[in-house]
Amino acid sequence: MRVLMQNTVSKTVALAGLFLCMLVFGGAFSGITTPVHAVHADEVDTEEELKQFVEEAIDEYYINTIIKTCDFSDAPFGPLIAQQGIDLATATVDEIKGYIPLFSLVGLTSRSDIEPYCDFSQRFDQVFGREDGDWKSGSIYLFVIDDQGKFLFHGADQSVEETVLTAVDEGGMNVRELIVDEAETPMNNGIVHYCWDDPAVDSDNIDDNDPATAPGDSWKVSYVVDPFVYLEAPALSPSPGVIFGSGIYPKAGNPPSGCDGDGMANGGGDMDEMDDMQEPVEEPMDEPEDVVEEAMDDVGDSISGGGCAVAAGSDSTPRNDALNLLLIVSALFFAVSFGNRAVRRRNGIRS
Repeated sequence: MRVLMQNTVSKTVALAGLFLCMLVFGGAFSGITTPVHAVHADEVDTEEELKQFVEEAIDEYYINTIIKTCDFSDAPFGPLIAQQGIDLATATVDEIKGYIPLFSLVGLTSRSDIEPYCDFSQRFDQVFGREDGDWKSGSIYLFVIDDQGKFLFHGADQSVEETVLTAVDEGGMNVRELIVDEAETPMNNGIVHYCWDDPAVDSDNIDDNDPATAPGDSWKVSYVVDPFVYLEAPALSPSPGVIFGSGIYPKAGNPPSGCDGDGMANGGGDMDEMDDMQEPVEEPMDEPEDVVEEAMDDVGDSISGGGCAVAAGSDSTPRNDALNLLLIVSALFFAVSFGNRAVRRRNGIRS
């Protein structure tokens, strides 16, 4: 028993010493900080800015909103923090981020280890909101899903929250699988490409009310990341995994298949409807006798000073009357000839 106690004390002292050394090391760089939220939503144009925007959102929620409100004075590792004079309420984001990887060394391996000392009551919408501002501007907004694809927060459309992302985009990509796979096993530095609805563009909307279809076909480039991987923090098990993301809508480049922004599902509308719209309507053709009668009526109108288009506005002189009559006769000849030709075609007679 005595040997067991000695080993336990030795391990505890060694662990405490390691933690103190890490705190001192972190404190040496406490002056090298970057302000939280350096990139606002209306400033996000590139993939690099997009990445910074999402990571600053993680800092805002987990560090400024949760960790800075934690009271570790009664925690087993509280004295170690107190000895270094660390005040979580006033510490910078970078200072706190420097200490987060040490949590697992002192036994913080799950949410239940932290919950007694921290306030997790703040919801995502209370921190980020949905109105235009620092965290949303036009097409740029945050979204948070769990590792099953359920929306925990959507900065542009509250109605989808608590629903599961099941959409397949116009190029055939399963958007949930694309996001979850990249967040859990990054193959492209957290960047994914797919077709989606751009809130600032009306023409890209696909209004079929089918949750299995992406709501739009604009090209979207998103950065997605597991916040605990980014913070190098122990996952807060047994809670489901969380994924933060946001996207931009490029206006130039080579979009994925289907992302043409025309709002036409499957690359086009209902083909039958399109055919109906484009097919010329055949007007019933007058019989030759009808054409002749109409032409004769026109001649009578013209001679009597009626509404002949050629003679309208002209002086009534013999020369003009002769010209009008010539044009009318030519038109009559053409009408009769055209009508006879149509009758022959209708009866299967080639001219």
